[in-house]
Amino acid sequence: MYRKSYADVLNDYDIKTLPGTDLRGANLAAAFLAGADFSGADFSGAVFQHAQLRGVNFSKANLTATNFRGAGLCGADLSGADLTKADLFATNLCEANFSGANLSEANLFDAILRDANLRDANLSRANLTATSFWGAALCGANLSGCDLSRSSLYGANLSGANFSGASLFRTNLFDANLRDVNLLGVLGLASMQEEMEMLILLRKEIRERSFKLNMGSWHGEGEDEIFPDMYSFADFLNTCGTTHCAAGYCQVALAREGNPIALASTAVVGSYAIPSMARLFSSSEEEFIAYLDDLISGKEPLLQR
Repeated sequence: MYRKSYADVLNDYDIKTLPGTDLRGANLAAAFLAGADFSGADFSGAVFQHAQLRGVNFSKANLTATNFRGAGLCGADLSGADLTKADLFATNLCEANFSGANLSEANLFDAILRDANLRDANLSRANLTATSFWGAALCGANLSGCDLSRSSLYGANLSGANFSGASLFRTNLFDANLRDVNLLGVLGLASMQEEMEMLILLRKEIRERSFKLNMGSWHGEGEDEIFPDMYSFADFLNTCGTTHCAAGYCQVALAREGNPIALASTAVVGSYAIPSMARLFSSSEEEFIAYLDDLISGKEPLLQR
């Protein structure tokens, strides 16, 4: 299949450059447009499905209701662009720049935004289900009312972000910076009371066991029947011992209570049960335990929600 190029687009529309040009509703499906300059252009309602758009400049462009399904936008500049109700289903957006962009009500289901810049972006009411934000910067972003179910915010910087009314069911918050976030009315996390009860249980276990955070120490003989369809957690005895194991303890404790969230991944369970500790899941044991003590004593506050 022939893939339309940047030069083809210029010829088709009889123009010399595309910045600021009106191309509403243009069909550029499967086009190869890497490195093109579309800054300030109007592509509202246009189709870029499966197009190759690596490094494209869409800064301040009008991309409302634009179809980017399955497109490749790695390293693209979409700063200040209007992507209201845009369709970015399964789009590769790694290292893309969305700073100050408007993505309200956009569809980013299963999109990849690894190491992307979304500082001060508006993602309110967006569909972010199963989306990957590994290492992304979302400082000051507006994620109110969005659906982040089954998404991964592993290692993301979320400081000052607004998650009010968002859905965080089975969301991975491991190593995410959650300082000063707004979680008012958020769904999918344990309540503050439930979190404090889990923290107290965890601290008690740490004090009583010489292995402290070693996963193998959470399990006695025969206790692996709690997870009959999974490998033995005791297998971690010689390889684990990091703060990640605190999330493993939460998984065991919730399984004993019959909570179905225990069947999710360890990262998801830890994020659900003790979100206030999420940013420290890969820290040193000493730092983790010190912060745990501070949360229980009230020296440091739990994440408000």
